Amino acid sequence: DAANDGDSDSICDGVDSCPDDSFNDVDMDGLCSRLDSCVDDPENDVDGDMVCGNADTCPHDAGNDVDSDLLCASIDSCPHDRWNDADSDRVCATWDSCPDDIGNDLDSDAICGDVDSCPADAGNDVDGDGACSLVDSCPQDEHNDWDSDAICGDVDSCPVHAANDLDG
Repeated sequence: DAANDGDSDSICDGVDSCPDDSFNDVDMDGLCSRLDSCVDDPENDVDGDMVCGNADTCPHDAGNDVDSDLLCASIDSCPHDRWNDADSDRVCATWDSCPDDIGNDLDSDAICGDVDSCPADAGNDVDGDGACSLVDSCPQDEHNDWDSDAICGDVDSCPVHAANDLDG
């Protein structure tokens, strides 16, 4: 009877739980749609983050996914690090001085291992000859004894001619 169905939802007003709401209680949470702040969320924003569960990427986590890494804050080991500790050193990028170096500058020379030419040698390649100081036979000679007289160029009186050496 149309006279007894004020919201035209085919349910008579006498038995209609939401007599002024044609959608009734869509999410079946006991709230009529016009009074329901989350019409399609039966838990009505259970985590209280002002995002209804049907639109919330993390409906049971008020922190949501702050860093947009598809992990809700409640299970994200690095909730503010989008890459989630990319180098697997158990230090989130937010606090990791070397975010791409698992050893976190192992040789303590202030150069992260992922860009350090000698990641295990604090002396690095002092003379720029491509050999790390720990294995460089002439660590202060960029030519590594050019004249092969067994005297490094930095102390050789004639570093390019072995025959003309006073020392050799």
